[in-house]
Amino acid sequence: MAKLPDVRIAKGRGGLGRQRPTEDGISGLVTQGVAVADGLQLNTAYEIRSLRQLEALGVDADYDTANSADLHYHASEFFRMSRGGVLWLFVVGRNVSMSLMADKAASFAKRLLTEAEGKIKQLAICLDSAADYVASMEGGLDADVVTALPKAQALATEEFEQHRPVFVVLGGHGLSANVAGVLDLRAQNAENVAVVIGVDYLQKPTVPAVGTLLGTLSYASVHENIGWLDKFNLASDGSFLKSGLANGKPIGQVLPSDLEGLNAKGYLFAVTHTGFDGQYWNDSHAATDVASDYAYIENTRTFNKAARVVRQALLPNLKGPLALNADGQILAQTVGELEAKGKGALEANLSRNGEISACEVYIDPSQDVLSTSVVEVEFSIVPMATAREIVGTIGFVKSIS
Repeated sequence: MAKLPDVRIAKGRGGLGRQRPTEDGISGLVTQGVAVADGLQLNTAYEIRSLRQLEALGVDADYDTANSADLHYHASEFFRMSRGGVLWLFVVGRNVSMSLMADKAASFAKRLLTEAEGKIKQLAICLDSAADYVASMEGGLDADVVTALPKAQALATEEFEQHRPVFVVLGGHGLSANVAGVLDLRAQNAENVAVVIGVDYLQKPTVPAVGTLLGTLSYASVHENIGWLDKFNLASDGSFLKSGLANGKPIGQVLPSDLEGLNAKGYLFAVTHTGFDGQYWNDSHAATDVASDYAYIENTRTFNKAARVVRQALLPNLKGPLALNADGQILAQTVGELEAKGKGALEANLSRNGEISACEVYIDPSQDVLSTSVVEVEFSIVPMATAREIVGTIGFVKSIS
């Protein structure tokens, strides 16, 4: 039936660009500890959304004091840096080594990641040893840290293969007083792992600031360098008023050449910048070659997010029919639809948030899908860059015209 002449208004949608809250900041912590009667239990996964929730499990400042522990400290630092963050917690007995916690064949970090169903995007693993613990040393660190490093990388690799991409942070325990010979992380080929040796000197002068780093990562967008001065000041609420290294030395007593050496070797610690108040992470190093595409944490976090959103966008097409033309090539319409799904997912979830600079998707229509049943899709991403150095030149001139 013909409609009467009228001015008709349709409701537009999507113009505001609103997005569902992301899960990029969801984090996990695996550490040692002591069970609490009618409270925290060992080898149990907990989803913690506030420090008060953890304290309700009997883990408060008194828990730390009574057990020579750092669990409450790490959690309080996480929530200080990432207010409203989500922390999955898994506490093991103090006889469980760091390397065993990270082992993909053991039921510790692997179990937590599995029970969280891929929600954890960054995972920290650290020791919280009893007061009488004596470390064996290797490469200027607790040997347990060195052994855990390849285990953590293997865990991250397997998690990616199982569609649960994660980045792993290790506590750099037992740092030697002489840092000149410390292990070179840039030679470790562990692009999904970082090691933190920085400490809050006035609060925990020998405890790697794992909770602080994990909270910073939780707060940061995936493309952001966690050392960004305009956003990630570590000093607040009485914390990180003075920084140091896990060997018990305040930063002010460490030779500049030693700090430069530790930075070059890929360690994470807090520093100050003259003329700018606060404490800031020195950089966002990952434990791999500096020439790698994934030499910095934000590279891997961006890649991991892209992999998740692209897979989710293309999953509905899995095992679906693909129409071919007479010469066996994929129809142009089908190619266009698949490319649009992939690119649309990247643009909606990363480009629109300013997390990548540009992206493109390409599917070769001539690939032999009939023989292989495999559709190969090429995703090209231009990441955001980071200003690690800003070089200015100042000079006098006779006039400015």
